[in-house]
Amino acid sequence: MRFLKYFLYAIKILWKNKLRTSLSTLGIVIGIASVTIMLALGEGLKKQMLENLSVSNDVITITPNEGGNWGEVGTPGIGKMQTGDSETPTSQPTIRVKEIFTQDTIDKIKKYVPNVKTVLATGNAYGGETNFEGKTIYSSIVGVTYDYFKTKNIKVVSGYGFTTKDFKNNAKVAILGNDLVKYDLEGKNPIGKTIMLGGYAYTVIGILDKSNDWNVNYAISIPMTTLQSSFGVSKFQNLAIYVKDILKIEDTKKNVLYLLFKLSEVFSPSEVKFRLESNDEAIKYIDETVKQMKLFLVGIASIALLVGGIGIMNIMFVSVVERTKEIGIRKAIGAKRKDILMQFLAESVVISILGCILALGVSLIGIYFINKYSPMPAVFSINVLLTASLVSVSMGIIFGIVPAWKASKLRPIDALRFE
Repeated sequence: MRFLKYFLYAIKILWKNKLRTSLSTLGIVIGIASVTIMLALGEGLKKQMLENLSVSNDVITITPNEGGNWGEVGTPGIGKMQTGDSETPTSQPTIRVKEIFTQDTIDKIKKYVPNVKTVLATGNAYGGETNFEGKTIYSSIVGVTYDYFKTKNIKVVSGYGFTTKDFKNNAKVAILGNDLVKYDLEGKNPIGKTIMLGGYAYTVIGILDKSNDWNVNYAISIPMTTLQSSFGVSKFQNLAIYVKDILKIEDTKKNVLYLLFKLSEVFSPSEVKFRLESNDEAIKYIDETVKQMKLFLVGIASIALLVGGIGIMNIMFVSVVERTKEIGIRKAIGAKRKDILMQFLAESVVISILGCILALGVSLIGIYFINKYSPMPAVFSINVLLTASLVSVSMGIIFGIVPAWKASKLRPIDALRFE
């Protein structure tokens, strides 16, 4: 309750000196707005770099590998894997190494590994000769799951995509890669026409948009269930694990590896028949680079913040001098040093908080125009908001403590004699 009285009285005093308060607040607004915009630019830069990293920056891929290249992570110990809300049981059904690329593995990864958004699987019939309207072409035949193209953000630009009915009925339908149509089919429209795959006639229902993935551009995609039934492919060729937070991809990779070790009953690197790959090193590099850049940008903006803080200190020193007699009277009638200290400190903090509120408004306007007219994005996040708020309160305390301390040390008799 006493703290509330300090702040209410501080607001009353500052309101009486509107011009002085406005000038003090202006310095804080410029300083905090500068820091906030620089932090937002740093966040935007990180987001842009991560988006442009590659076609699969948020993916952990698992592929067969006879050489046993399982990555530079330690062999898991015995016990339970920490998974946030759940734990992997120490005794659970295991499968042999050659059966690691199955639906059972996908289900267990989704269930036991945190930070997993989805898991995609592909199968490969290794392609070969394909016949289209009497012309022989060579292409790989890939079996895909229902959400494969949506997750990889690859659109069907002509025709339509696979339906759940196609997977249920093992339908003989195919979607062709963009470059396959452009170069191998010489730009002819294949929609609705028949293409021969493995001795079976498939109806072409769609053409994919140009992708950054070369394999997709030249592949013939068919439903995974159709690949398994028509080509005798019982196992997936590879698994792609999409993560929710790419900055936690390294921990996710370790948890996936741990689970695969348990499922395949392998406890020696030489026995491993699968390989894990991700862009976690590149992501870590981007994160560190952006952190350094943000520190540099904030360092420059902090100069304005320092100027604003010094402005608060000067104004508070002037206020102490002007109110010396008031301090003497308050001490003479029983006010303690702590009361005087807290009163002037409250005034300093109120100026900073007011400056923070105005600075956030200025920052939002600045970020809006940056995003509208600049190629570099700016992202205003909760972290930026919390940082700005913390900085403002800290400034009020740091730059207000010396004047407040000076006011609290005044002796009543000296203060009352002051002219």
